[in-house]
Order: sequence, then C-alpha cells, then structure tokens
Amino acid sequence: MNGDAHAGLEALERQTHAAADRLARQIPAMCDANGALPPQGILAQELGVSRTLLREAVNQLVARGVVDVRTRVGSRVLDERQWQIVDRHVVAWRLARATDPSFVVDLAEILRVLEPVAAAEVARHASPRQRARIMVASAARLVSTSLAGYAAARRELHVAILAASPNQFLQQLTCLVPPLGETVDPDPGAPEMADGERQALALLEAAIRNGNPVAAHEGVERLNGWDLPRAGNTYVHRGSVGASA
Repeated sequence: MNGDAHAGLEALERQTHAAADRLARQIPAMCDANGALPPQGILAQELGVSRTLLREAVNQLVARGVVDVRTRVGSRVLDERQWQIVDRHVVAWRLARATDPSFVVDLAEILRVLEPVAAAEVARHASPRQRARIMVASAARLVSTSLAGYAAARRELHVAILAASPNQFLQQLTCLVPPLGETVDPDPGAPEMADGERQALALLEAAIRNGNPVAAHEGVERLNGWDLPRAGNTYVHRGSVGASA
C-alpha cells in the first residue's frame, strides 16, 4: 500500500470515529420517548455525514451496546446501563489467545479487590430473585458430582454476585470472570473440596440470605483465595482447588 492510500484510510478511520462520537453525544436528543431513532437516511442528513459513514458509526455503537438495530423495527437507543463500559469482546479475545499469563492474573487482581465490595452491596440491596440466583449457584457448587459441573457452578456464582450489584460498573465486570474452557476435565467423579472452601461458601450463603454486608465481603474474600490465580498460577477448573490459596 502506498503512502497516499494509507493516509486516505487513516483519514476515513478518523472521520468514522468522529461520526460515532458525534452520534453518541447527540443520541439522547435524537431518539423519541421509546428510544427509537429516525431512519438512517434522516439521521445521516441531520448529522451531516454520508450513509456509509453513518453505518460505520452505528456499527461501532452497536458493538458497544449503545444502539440496537433490527430489521423492520429500525434502530433504537438501549438503556444507558446496558452500554458497555468494559469492552467484553476484547477481554474475551485476550483470554482466548492465552498468550499473556499476566493478563489473567491482572484480571484476577481486579476481581480480588472489587468483588468483595460487590458482595457487600448485594447483601444490602439485592432482590429476592438475585439472592436466589446466588444461593442456587453456591448450592450447585457444593453438591457437584463432576468437575465440569463444579466449574460451571463456580463461574456462575461469581457472575451472579457481580450481576446483582447495584453499581453499574461492577455489573459489567462479569466479563472479567474467565469463561469455561475446553480443558475442563470431563471425569464424572465428584471434585474434592477443602474445608476452607466449604466454610467460605457457608459464610457467603448466610450473609446473602441474612443481608449481612460485612460477612458477605469476608465470604467472597475467602472464596477468592481458592478461586482466583496469583502470579505463577493459572485459573483452572479442577476438583482440588486449595493450591491457589
């Protein structure tokens, strides 16, 4: 690619990002009470951009959870709480590549600090349905009869805690919980759980049930001692989980 062509592509990319920024800033004034946006032709005219450029801008907004586009329905602005503060796609790609062990450890450190805070807020403010989801995940983890079932319940527990937080940022940290990998041992044998792990689960369950934020904070801190990797370790789904504490 020659210099002129490269410069042209860079200029187009800058225009696209500028259009997306303009669109994002002007969305509240351009949608109706139900969040519906005008047809793209009208939208492009009002923004002073071409339809092609507008399409690129809208695609960026769709990828970030700001706008939803559906055939025969049109475009609408989603609730601001659904807008992606953390780019879950980039997080997933980095985890899938698995080329940087420190990335997983860095994610774990974020969860180690913030998930106990989320748990305390959940103990105070969670709805009955949110509490039930956490309790079910915890119970499933305790009674799992396979390593795969244990791994799924363990992940669901952390996701349920973060998703129940009233804090918009903490809600979006669910994407930092590593997904189930293809390396989960399919062995049907029940996983071995240390007493410390069971005690942490019992403490967390009681705290969520009784609305005790201090105990909920402590329960998740203890649990993450078993669940989250530290430097030199990896996040693995195994039956014996005491090694990471």
